[in-house]
Amino acid sequence: MSGRRGRRSWRQRVILAALTSIVVVCLAGASVGGYVLVKYNSINRVDNLSLDQPPSGDPENYLIVAVDTRAGKNIKNTDTIMVARVDPESQRLALTSFPRDLMVTIADTGEIGMINSAYSRPKEGEGEQNLINTLRQNFGVPIHHFVELNFESFKRVVDDVGGVSIWFPTPVRDKSAGLYIEQTGCLKLDGATALAFARSRKLQIMTPDGWQGDPRSDLSRVQRQQIFIHRALAKALAQVRSNPLRVTDLVNIAADTVRFDEDLGVRDLIDLGNQFSDFDSENLETYNLPTLPYAPDLDRVLLDEPRAQPALNVFRGLPPGELSPVQATVTVLNATTKEGFARDISGALQRIGFEVTDPDTTDPAATTIIQHAPGQANYGQLVARYLTTRAALVENPDLGAGEVVVVAGADFTTVHDQPAPTEEATTTTAAEQPAAGSATTADAGAAGSASTTTAKPPQTTPTTEANPFIVGEPPHGEKCD
Repeated sequence: MSGRRGRRSWRQRVILAALTSIVVVCLAGASVGGYVLVKYNSINRVDNLSLDQPPSGDPENYLIVAVDTRAGKNIKNTDTIMVARVDPESQRLALTSFPRDLMVTIADTGEIGMINSAYSRPKEGEGEQNLINTLRQNFGVPIHHFVELNFESFKRVVDDVGGVSIWFPTPVRDKSAGLYIEQTGCLKLDGATALAFARSRKLQIMTPDGWQGDPRSDLSRVQRQQIFIHRALAKALAQVRSNPLRVTDLVNIAADTVRFDEDLGVRDLIDLGNQFSDFDSENLETYNLPTLPYAPDLDRVLLDEPRAQPALNVFRGLPPGELSPVQATVTVLNATTKEGFARDISGALQRIGFEVTDPDTTDPAATTIIQHAPGQANYGQLVARYLTTRAALVENPDLGAGEVVVVAGADFTTVHDQPAPTEEATTTTAAEQPAAGSATTADAGAAGSASTTTAKPPQTTPTTEANPFIVGEPPHGEKCD
């Protein structure tokens, strides 16, 4: 999973490289020969990152961070954390953002903290790797490339493309971000104003009753940033298509202000630029991650794990309907004479991500059985895929949605941290089953259909949400170029 990887996808990261996805797109789409190659080779690199290595030709994920270096030379505050998934073969681009106030387990400390704190480390490479590891461990999202931009690159790119037009249905302001928009309608933002818009976490809108603050803070900001990226990307692509030489200015900006991992090759830039030369910004997929209040501090949020899985699966390379361990609750019953057997199995399953209940004992059994709720063989199969012992699935009418019972028999061996293929994980017979009965072929079919669907999960649709703080896109019938 770690180490140097085959080089392939420069354009991908360029496409969404900053809130300035513009830099990425234009660099990747550039065909100005030696100039681009020379400038690309002068870009700052982050060495010795442990990155995931997908098979050749597979889609790749780009971790994109926007940082504020004004706090000091050795400490960087991560203002924005995004993951872009790029598939050159299908020309598919997907983007999601992780709110800076999201509470997660930080990889290098094992403690709960805001996700952006994972990046604040004194030495170059430490924060980058720690954030990569934190995303992997908390969300199961592989990271294949790294891109870092700063506020200066954002402003310069926006100014270089002539500003980005944003629709404001009402006056808005954010004193802490320095954002003051008094006019309404379609307004062209310069670099400094666009940065204030993208950074705004305390947006206020003018209402008949006066200024009203956004109660969703960073969650709304994520959606506004996605709107901005969509509109900036469309403008940059149009300019490059009409005049490829325009890209030289953006190449200069990238060389001065963008940092990439060391495994992105020049040939990747050229190949991906060719593959995405006709990309339509309307095809950019954006996904929001649903959250819940964090009880100890209501200014922070937790990921709503069950509801977030379809969107996260996009970036895991899984079908949207594929189940994740966080969606199942497992009870382990010790059907052997080994003391502490169920406790040890429960601990292993919990480390993978399953929610576990208190273990217990039951009558001795020669073989391992997995019980699931009626019609939910897919949950039983999910658990079975993490066991090295093939287990029979059994329907148990006493179990509720998402509940699974593992009856660990004498043949039980170990739990492994990576799931086996479904067909290798379970048996279809129930030789020594409880009265609940064995899983049927129909059960297995239902489980398969749940995990192999190719339908896309719902994307972010800010213009249809009843949230007046999601501004940027013009209403139906209005143009804003």
